[in-house]
Amino acid sequence: MAAAAVKAESPEVSPADLQSVNEQESDFSVDKAGADIDPVPADVEWSDEEYSIYKIENPEDPCDRGLDTYDYEKSWYDDTQVYVNSSFCEPALWFDNFFGSKRVFEEGAAGTYIRWRNDFSYDEEESFNFNTDISFSIELPGLQDRLRLTFESDQDENLRDIAPGNNQGNTSSLGLQLDVTENERSKFNITVSFTPRVRLRYRYTYPVYETVTLRLTQELQREKAVHSSRTLIDFEKLFQNQLFFRSSSEAKLSEVFDGIDWLQAFVLYQRVNKKTSLSYEISASGITEPLTLATNYRAGVRFRKNFHRRWLFYEISPELTWPVSLDEDRQLVVTNRHSRWLIFFRFEVHFGNAYKKRYQDYN
Repeated sequence: MAAAAVKAESPEVSPADLQSVNEQESDFSVDKAGADIDPVPADVEWSDEEYSIYKIENPEDPCDRGLDTYDYEKSWYDDTQVYVNSSFCEPALWFDNFFGSKRVFEEGAAGTYIRWRNDFSYDEEESFNFNTDISFSIELPGLQDRLRLTFESDQDENLRDIAPGNNQGNTSSLGLQLDVTENERSKFNITVSFTPRVRLRYRYTYPVYETVTLRLTQELQREKAVHSSRTLIDFEKLFQNQLFFRSSSEAKLSEVFDGIDWLQAFVLYQRVNKKTSLSYEISASGITEPLTLATNYRAGVRFRKNFHRRWLFYEISPELTWPVSLDEDRQLVVTNRHSRWLIFFRFEVHFGNAYKKRYQDYN
């Protein structure tokens, strides 16, 4: 009887009332370090089995995960996982940033970035060669800082320097890049260049174990009525704060050639101090059709130095390659494999936000 009385005195709560309460509780935004998070949809059904993390960017430190929000209560092992991920991210980001890798800006570093490179090389076959290029990425207003104006190389700049026989000149294109979606592990963007070219890029990062990370990048593009695709798999291992290893495996398909063009590269980065680093590089490239052939091998060492100002760098890189030359149809070997030495010097200037602190000084 008492239970019945209590039940009678308790107001009835309809599903519509619950919906209204959920909407009020979910109508929030986080504004910290210039980052926003969209309200949680009211129709989301939470359960004990769902453990979602909402990534919030810190423009000054992309490795900072302390701003993230969770739909569950964190435990001590969540804090440990965040600490390990950040400890791995900071040295990896330091090397990419120090070597002027475009990967830093593909991952969404805020602000404006301009890089001017002047490359001088001398080898035993072509003597002296000079090339200069400018790359930039400029944030445009609107769309929650997802739209950028870019002027970049038509090749993958992260692999161009370490690919055998690939340090001659390159062409660049002006375009617009829109970051369609992004979370803590994946990112999808679309780039429209005035070549004309449309490129779709999807990247997924998977932390395998503490200091080991796998990264998949898949690109599809249409350029001048030609369709092509590119798959890149990076394996990264942090040995300690001064040593960082990256293996890059690339495969390309295109309507202009048969089979697959492939590249395999291994790089060990060594941090000497805050202004000096070395990289030890070996790579090979080849084709699968009409011949199955490794067309070139390369071994090199790169010395990079930040000097005089935080935005000035120079590089010296001696290398040895072992190429073969093919005819235009890639069916006959014109020149047999032989050794070829080259010495490379680069003078590099950064403008915009390139000198801003984007990583912790972990050493």
